[in-house]
Formats: sequence, structure tokens, C-alpha cells
Amino acid sequence: MWIRRFAVAGLIVCAGVSNAASDALPRGFVYLRDAVPDIRQDMRYASRDNFMRKRLPGYEAPECILTQDAAKALGRVQNAAVSAGYSLVVFDCYRPQQAVDAMVAWVNSGKGTDPAYYPRVSRAHLIRQGYIGAKSSHARGSTVDVALELLSGSVPEADTPPACARKDRETADFGTPFDCFDPASHTGSTAIPVSAQSLRRTLVALMKGGGFRNYPGEWWHFTLQGEPFPGKAFDFPIERR
Repeated sequence: MWIRRFAVAGLIVCAGVSNAASDALPRGFVYLRDAVPDIRQDMRYASRDNFMRKRLPGYEAPECILTQDAAKALGRVQNAAVSAGYSLVVFDCYRPQQAVDAMVAWVNSGKGTDPAYYPRVSRAHLIRQGYIGAKSSHARGSTVDVALELLSGSVPEADTPPACARKDRETADFGTPFDCFDPASHTGSTAIPVSAQSLRRTLVALMKGGGFRNYPGEWWHFTLQGEPFPGKAFDFPIERR
């Protein structure tokens, strides 16, 4: 398996990004690619590679956008992760409110299960059980869905089959893939290999060190403490940087 290798000397964070692309964003927002360029972006909702199996409204480009505060904090996490032999991978960052609304409408318009994403929870119950929010912290711009990848070596095969019938490309094994809507994805789940439990604790510790708190229902979901827009939901589209 191909693994990226980095030569990182010190923290890569821009205190203020003033290029034309970021100037086009609402005040206080930046493109993560401008602030911390060595974080890999695997933006699932800008493609068909997600639980709805289509690109979501507002995701016009596969770019991570965050508040400037969250991007700076994530840069500190990346620096600590590299020192520990990992690098961050982001799956979702700022999420336009129109995409949140589309998720809610999708939940309310169907039922049944999907072995790749929600094998044991009915689609109709995904909001009720806390996997999809009618109001999402992602729309505030300081929440990120994130995993770790190894800087060297190869990703070992999982000890047991994951709860969802798929894998995340090139990331370390967290016991379930991102957006596996299943109790096994709860951060403290013990229904996964011990190695995956340990990796989840490592991710939580790294993110906590950068000022992020974890949502216990999803090991990948983190929100910046003291976020700058706690009561606001944004709806500007994610356009190409």
C-alpha cells in the first residue's frame, strides 16, 4: 500500500491567509489547504462515496473549509501527530446548512439498512439514534471529521471484519470506517480490536491537545472548544479554492 511520507519541521499554520481565494470566504474562514497543506483531504460529501451515494448540495468542490481558529488548532494537532508518527486525514469540515437539510430529508424519506453504512440501524432511525443531526455543528465551521494515517510502514489487516462492509483508503484501522452508523463506531466501544481502541484513544488525546472535544457517538467527530460562531449556521457553498 502506498503511504505518504512527510518531512515536517515545525508547525505549518498560517495565522492569517490573505489570498484571493480565502478573501472570497466569509470573514473568519479559511481553506485548510492554505493553512495546513500537509493534511490529506478525502472529502466524501463532494463525491458519491458517502452514505447517500451522491454529491450533497453545497459541496461544489472537494475542499475543507474551517474557521480560522479551527484551522490553526488543527495545525497544532497535525504537528503533534507527525511527531507521533501519524498524519491527519479529514473527511468533512464546514458543511453548508443545505447539505444538513438534505441529509435530514433523506433520512425521513426512506427506511431499511445498508451493509456498507448502517447495517444494524434503520435509515429511518439515524437521526433518533444520534448519527445524523437535524442541526449540525459542522454548519458552524469549527467541527471536523478526522482520522489518522501512518507516515511509514503499511496498514495491517483488521483483526476482525468491521461492522460496516467497507474500508477507508490508506488510514489506520479504527475498528470501523468513517460514517459507519453503528454502535461499534461509538468512541468508547469495546466491540472492536484492542489495537483500534488504543488508536481511538490516541486520536482523542491528540485532538484534545489542540483544543477539540470528541462527540462520543462517533470516534471521528470533533468540535473546537470555544468555537467562534457557537450559535450560527452558515450556508455558503464550498467552491473551488
